[in-house]
Amino acid sequence: MSENRTIPVTTNGLTTGRAESSIDKRERADRRSAGRQTPASTNTPARAVTPAWLRAASDWTWRSFVIAFGVVALVYALGFLRVVVLPIIVALLLTTLLLPIARAMRNRGAPDALAAAGAMLTLAVVLGAVGTAIAPSIGNQASDLGQGVQDGVRKATDVLAHKPFNLSKAELNQRVDDLIDRAKQGGGGGVTTGLHTGAVIVGELFTGFIVTLLLTFFFLKDGRRMWDWLVGLFASHHREGADELGSRVFAALSGYVRGIALVGLVDALLIGLALLVIGVPLVVPLMILTFLGAFMPLIGAFLAGLAAVLIALVSNGLLAAALVLAAIIVVQQVEGHLLYPILMSRTVHLHPAVIILSLAFGGVVAGIIGVFLAVPAAGVVSTVLDYMRNRPQPQPLLADPKAEAVPG
Repeated sequence: MSENRTIPVTTNGLTTGRAESSIDKRERADRRSAGRQTPASTNTPARAVTPAWLRAASDWTWRSFVIAFGVVALVYALGFLRVVVLPIIVALLLTTLLLPIARAMRNRGAPDALAAAGAMLTLAVVLGAVGTAIAPSIGNQASDLGQGVQDGVRKATDVLAHKPFNLSKAELNQRVDDLIDRAKQGGGGGVTTGLHTGAVIVGELFTGFIVTLLLTFFFLKDGRRMWDWLVGLFASHHREGADELGSRVFAALSGYVRGIALVGLVDALLIGLALLVIGVPLVVPLMILTFLGAFMPLIGAFLAGLAAVLIALVSNGLLAAALVLAAIIVVQQVEGHLLYPILMSRTVHLHPAVIILSLAFGGVVAGIIGVFLAVPAAGVVSTVLDYMRNRPQPQPLLADPKAEAVPG
């Protein structure tokens, strides 16, 4: 039984009432259903022709190509501007090394300019004293180092030609001769070309040396104000993040440079002591080679140790070479289990595979200079990635306790 309801109806300004019939109810329901759309009828997309995984792969591919192109363009630009870029990098590395001295002088009341000049003068005095002490030995023995390594290689071929190896001596000698000839011909060229290239290199080195000295002085004197000006170029909401990232990069870089210098110094002293005890000649050049090799992790230590073993082999025989090899292994164990945990514990750690790839890339791009700068650059990249993942901040080695103290 249908229920009738009275509804108001306005006619000529007069409101009257009439009963709502079942027909009116059905018409109102039909109008509501006509205005309502079912979910299946709304926004029905056409089926995509390309699969989702292929679209995602294509997006990643073109973005990767853009990034790779940008990296290659940046590398070539830095190589083109190497006379400016390399002094900036070397000055930054020297600043990380000299900053504790300048900070100590500044804390004792010295002006900024005097503190910066004093730190640089201290480094010059130390290098001059070391150079004066080892110059006679270097002058007499440096020319013998290369010949000693060649003789050691030939001596090693003689050892490999006998039992228990029994390799072909003629073939080994041919391979060694080919390698030596390629090394000698690597720097060959016409006289005019050589003179022109030498003049250009001397000019670049002199210009780079002057620029490096000036930049190091101003970095030590006005580094904080320079950095504040650079941070001020960022938008206000990005300045705090930029300042924090720069502090992390500088802390990691300074910790690496100071730590690796101390590790190289201790390695050189220990290797030199072992060579003196065994009676191997060319001790001072091999110590310098060991110190420089510390700035090329993994590869540098191997090359310096190989040179020491070859010199011992050709000068003192197989037993001395075996003793030198044992001493190098002991020193490497001390370095890995004692020196690195103490001196490098608060710096950025890189996987050996990353170090090898960085050294290879640096050598291909910039030669020997790229090899020396490859690992610090990889450390900077690692610090930036750690910051993006919100990792803890690395602490600089030998940092000022007052600067690191937390108030309160």
